[in-house]
Amino acid sequence: MHAYDKDMMLSARDNFAVMIDYAVTWCGKDLREFYNRFLGSLIDIAFGIGHPKFTLGMSGIELAGRVYENTGGELPLDGSYRFPYADSSYYWTGWALCQYQWYKGVPFASIDRNGLPVEKIHELFHPLHEADITKVFDVFDTCYRPRARSLKECRKAIGLTQAALAGRSDVSLRMIRAYEQGTQDLSRAEASTLLRLSRALCVPPERLVEGL
Repeated sequence: MHAYDKDMMLSARDNFAVMIDYAVTWCGKDLREFYNRFLGSLIDIAFGIGHPKFTLGMSGIELAGRVYENTGGELPLDGSYRFPYADSSYYWTGWALCQYQWYKGVPFASIDRNGLPVEKIHELFHPLHEADITKVFDVFDTCYRPRARSLKECRKAIGLTQAALAGRSDVSLRMIRAYEQGTQDLSRAEASTLLRLSRALCVPPERLVEGL
């Protein structure tokens, strides 16, 4: 299940790639430091589900600035920046990562912590930057090995209480408690219940029952 519409992704990937290239190449920020800010900005969650305000409504430079703004910092917006296309390994890192996140339909944070951190993607620039995207996905798949995550882990990962998740998903608080305590089996829940929970948690339904 892809994260959002493919036509949107084709535009979003360029904005995402510019965001990383602008912050790291143009502004001299450390890749890990910037990406940690991105993962803590809440923009990662909104972008990952295809929110048009972030995927299409901002330029890559504006996205980079908003990442810093949301995480207690400041990044200058320099209009003299020029689009690097394939010349920058950091641009390619963002370009490939955005497409892979769309392809897998999982949060950016899951990719980063489960075998494919952003530094690893950057290291793969030289062997892969001229490869077809399907080949890139194949290589990334050999690195990305997510472990199973419980409903509780997914809920805490985006900072929701049980009551907040109940309100967002329209699944009763009683049932959420039962799923988290193991007195009810989430894998046996109705498809509509699983879908509402997955949408509220910004994860694919399979992640809650199969550990994807």
